[in-house]
Amino acid sequence: MNVLFISDEAENMENAVYLYGGLTESLCGLPCNIKAYKQTDRNVIEVSSDDCFWRIVKEEAADKIADVIAVNYKYDFFRSLCKPYGLTDTENRILLAAVVSADIDDDREYIKQCISKEDEFPVDGLFNFRLKALKSKWRDISLYLPKTFDAERLKDFIAFILEEKKNKRVFVKNGNVYDCHYKKLNRAFLSGEDAGDEKLLTEILLSGAGEAELLSPVRAEEEEFLTEYYGNKIIFSDGCFKS
Repeated sequence: MNVLFISDEAENMENAVYLYGGLTESLCGLPCNIKAYKQTDRNVIEVSSDDCFWRIVKEEAADKIADVIAVNYKYDFFRSLCKPYGLTDTENRILLAAVVSADIDDDREYIKQCISKEDEFPVDGLFNFRLKALKSKWRDISLYLPKTFDAERLKDFIAFILEEKKNKRVFVKNGNVYDCHYKKLNRAFLSGEDAGDEKLLTEILLSGAGEAELLSPVRAEEEEFLTEYYGNKIIFSDGCFKS
């Protein structure tokens, strides 16, 4: 029996919740035992499995850790550096989600490459000591962000980001966002924000997709955010007409 330990600082509770929920879902068909507990000042996720499933367990763990760093840690990183004037609180949350989403696929792949081959994954240690090049890149990006924004400039900024993601689409059904493998996404939870009607937009942005197809109707307030920022990159399937 192999045992994998993933840990993070106790204050990063949303990371532990995301890791436990994500691994429980992705490994549900395998004979794995997953536990979550607090050890001194750290949250710990413990996963045990037989040898024949160990490669899958470690790949799924690396995938979820990459989400935590590429969204939660990156969001916090830019939240401290990106404080432009001219936006409402909601618009500022959308801006931060857009900035985080910009290179999210590349960031995740780089993070996974930097994860050790050991069976202990301290997420904060990985971020602080193994990802200095990534943090340097983020810091450089922050220097190019304008000090002032307005609503139109925000829309232009998001349109620019989406142009780089033309070939990736997600699907929205019953208020949830799914990738091309129909895997439910929940990255917006990692922002730690108490989002309002823009939450669905945030989830789509953080998916790294350039298009979103609606498979079922969304609330009018959610649709307003989607059409405002994604425009014609929102595809309305049969029965999902604009309100």
